[in-house]
Amino acid sequence: MRCHVGKVILAVDDKPVNLELLKAILLPEGYTVEMATNGVEALDKIKQVNPDLILLDVMMPDMDGYEVCDRIRTDTTLSYIPIIFVTAQHKDPKDMIRGLDIGGDDYIGKPFDPYVLLSRVRSSLRFKELFDTLSRTKSELSRYVSLSTIEMVEKSISGEIQKSGEARDVTVLFSDIRGFTTLSESMDPKKVFKMLNLYLSKQIKVIERYNGIIDKLAGDEVMAIFEGPDMAKNALNCGRAIIDALFESNKHIDDDWVGVGIGINTGPVYLGSIGSETIKDFTVVGNTVNVAARLCGSAKKFQVIFSEFTRSFIENEDFEYKSAGKISLKGISEQVEVFELLQNILE
Repeated sequence: MRCHVGKVILAVDDKPVNLELLKAILLPEGYTVEMATNGVEALDKIKQVNPDLILLDVMMPDMDGYEVCDRIRTDTTLSYIPIIFVTAQHKDPKDMIRGLDIGGDDYIGKPFDPYVLLSRVRSSLRFKELFDTLSRTKSELSRYVSLSTIEMVEKSISGEIQKSGEARDVTVLFSDIRGFTTLSESMDPKKVFKMLNLYLSKQIKVIERYNGIIDKLAGDEVMAIFEGPDMAKNALNCGRAIIDALFESNKHIDDDWVGVGIGINTGPVYLGSIGSETIKDFTVVGNTVNVAARLCGSAKKFQVIFSEFTRSFIENEDFEYKSAGKISLKGISEQVEVFELLQNILE
């Protein structure tokens, strides 16, 4: 049995004799071959069979191969499929350049050597297998790190975020289970573990719903950051939604022990990777983070408190809140005024 068994190749050509030739070359190698005789049929077939590779003719009626390729590349659900142009239109280098620039991965002229074709097919499939492996890895990694965090790391690798870090204005949310240490000492560890997973998963779902980025999960503590013009609004909506979700969960549990306090602050941070060359943590640091953490530490069970800086971002929003007075925060010489969220509009 060949290692190619299970790989699906879509051959697209308006001449049946060419399709039969490709089929005769590919089938003995263990590939499954699907065929289409025009561009429209090819686009339909792609969605039906999800091919691992497309062999695409250029000169076809109604819709030529270039247009087919362009449509595939602009469809995010299909753009990962490798495309090899197999065409008699190859004598002018401009044709090859056009095909590659529009999104083709390779370009083979007719007539072709069957062994060269098979070699090019294997080469393109190796890249497809690498893409599939990376996709599976990303999917598995997302179970431990949020997809939004993975995307931020990808931006760092690509240069969209400087590797040395960069300054950003964000809203930081900290959530912490009240009295967790005392509770964990008196409860069976297995039960604590189960309950932590339940309540952390509920918080994570809410945070992601409000476009938050999970920065850290540390025991019973969650740290999330929000960016963009609605960052403060999203963070406050998120905080209230977390309280609502956990309060509702407690109604169905005999031990009414899980209640969180939430602190929210807005301001400048430094975002980037910290650590060594072998182990890094992609995070945000700065006084904005420290204040958010200390606000969380001051919040009571099922209470969301936030800073004056965050309040300044929601003056024109429909939130109900009150001053919780001035409190002392560790590391800050003067007392700071904080606000308690009473009600918000859940979208």
